[in-house]
Amino acid sequence: MRPIGILGIVAVVIVVIVAFNSFFIVDQRKQALLLQVGRAVEAYNEPGSDEAGLKFKIPLVQNVVMYDRRNLGLDVPNIEAYASNQEQLIVDAFVRWQIDDPLAFYQRLGTEREARSQLLNFTDAAIRNALASRLPEDIISGQRSELMDEIRDNLANNISGRGIEIIDVRIRRADLPDDVSERVFSRMEATRNQEAEQIRAEGDERARGIRARAERQRTVILADARQQSEQIRGEGDAKRNEIYANAYERDEEFFRFQRALIACEESFTEGTRVVVGPNKLGLCNDFITQAARSGTPG
Repeated sequence: MRPIGILGIVAVVIVVIVAFNSFFIVDQRKQALLLQVGRAVEAYNEPGSDEAGLKFKIPLVQNVVMYDRRNLGLDVPNIEAYASNQEQLIVDAFVRWQIDDPLAFYQRLGTEREARSQLLNFTDAAIRNALASRLPEDIISGQRSELMDEIRDNLANNISGRGIEIIDVRIRRADLPDDVSERVFSRMEATRNQEAEQIRAEGDERARGIRARAERQRTVILADARQQSEQIRGEGDAKRNEIYANAYERDEEFFRFQRALIACEESFTEGTRVVVGPNKLGLCNDFITQAARSGTPG
């Protein structure tokens, strides 16, 4: 083979290699940092952008570092921490994080492996500091949300400037060693019983107050009702007497006749015979005599 042919083949191979190294693909799940002689010059497909696809770089001068764009997880197992009363707890936690600034991440951490190592240390410290200000009862029984928010905020502050966003921190397990768990749970039970007694006493006091107010209202309502009834009864009697007086003044004989009929009516019991008839009823005597003879329908 002639030298010119060999040089041509070599040139073609070099051109292919250069062309192959002049392009790179950024996957949708990745973000890329373009480096030139070790210095970052451009970032592609950072969180919040959409720059995935085929990209160009200068061969032999520029190279590319790929980082994951997705949310990443980190297990933090078996942290031995101490509560505020110096009782030991065994804690397992989980951190959800993301690389949100690839340039800062590259400059401060370099690799995801180094990032995980530092995150592990910072998370361990944040959990220990948060637990040190709380009693075991509070950690176990129901303040997990506040505790995790505090740990997340502390971790985010400590890891700031490294291109990492802390999305969430979860405590999956916070257990007491066997030698102290029974003592702690007994103390929790006593505390809950005390709270129950206090709530029960407050409820009884409120119930007594409600019953007392109801009794006072009942007394006032009954007194008002009696007063109104007496007033209405008095007004009725006065009206009745007025009517009687007017009737008597108009026709004295008719008034006596009406009173006799009322007395007759009161002397009968519905459905029975007449037992006794009133005496000296004037115009009503004949009526009573006739009724005594025939009787009322039985």
